[in-house]
Amino acid sequence: MSDVTEDREVVHDVDLTKRTQDEWCDIYHVHIVDGEIEGGKIDEFNFAYNLMKSNYYPLPSPAIKHQDLDYSISEEMQLRAMMIYKDLITHADRAEKKLLDNKYIQTKYVLDYR
Repeated sequence: MSDVTEDREVVHDVDLTKRTQDEWCDIYHVHIVDGEIEGGKIDEFNFAYNLMKSNYYPLPSPAIKHQDLDYSISEEMQLRAMMIYKDLITHADRAEKKLLDNKYIQTKYVLDYR
């Protein structure tokens, strides 16, 4: 049985724009309840890493005509964050992985991405 992600491409369109946590939460349609996201402006690598280490809940998309709540954007963005997090860990060397266990760092992969 092959690994589910072995043929998956890396995320090629990570947003390097520095934004506040609230701005990223609006984009991702999530509300962070308890987490370690630092103050100030961060890029999407940093946000995705910290989101995966946080307690959060998805928010529905803005009101649409029908009555059902739509979480599709939040679901897609959560999957995106998981893939970015996996890319960070997968491309980190042994020393970087140890540091990533405790906090976000700009790995060689992130620096080369820019």
